[in-house]
Amino acid sequence: MFCVLAAGAQSVPAPETSVINLATPIPGVVTVNLPKGIPLVVETAESINSYSAATGEKIKYRVMQDFVVGGYLVAKAGDEAEGLVKEGQQGQAGFYGIGYKAANLRISVDKIYTFCGSTLQVDFDRSEYRRRQGFMGSNKDVDVVKGQRYVPVVDHPQQVCAVKTDEATLPIPKDALQPDKG
Repeated sequence: MFCVLAAGAQSVPAPETSVINLATPIPGVVTVNLPKGIPLVVETAESINSYSAATGEKIKYRVMQDFVVGGYLVAKAGDEAEGLVKEGQQGQAGFYGIGYKAANLRISVDKIYTFCGSTLQVDFDRSEYRRRQGFMGSNKDVDVVKGQRYVPVVDHPQQVCAVKTDEATLPIPKDALQPDKG
């Protein structure tokens, strides 16, 4: 399932939005195969609100803890990640409940830009939905705070660069949110 393909420094193209200088090779970089479904943890780099979020807007994340698979460091804590606002809908009060709309914020995590130059494709989709509380209750918008933790998984089997490590795989924090099922 997980194997090393080649030893020594590899020439890996830099991702289009990442600022990584590969002119100086990283010692011990190898190419590894990652299987589908391995989880990692990211956190939002900024706050997001259903009132101001626009569908298609990019969201910035950071890898929260080192991503270690089979004794290889694939992504370091602090590596950049990105996703999209799939849908941002502000809540509307309506008139006596007529025309009322609940607030909804659907987001994704799609890519991790690793320290050694790979772009790791991941999968995560989640909707945060807020209904009005009571007949005349608030229709407050959905807020995602900076530092909110999410658990995307490796989208499909893929080759990425990595470095051999003695680090252990860290457990997923209990407060990290999982993707929606379905």
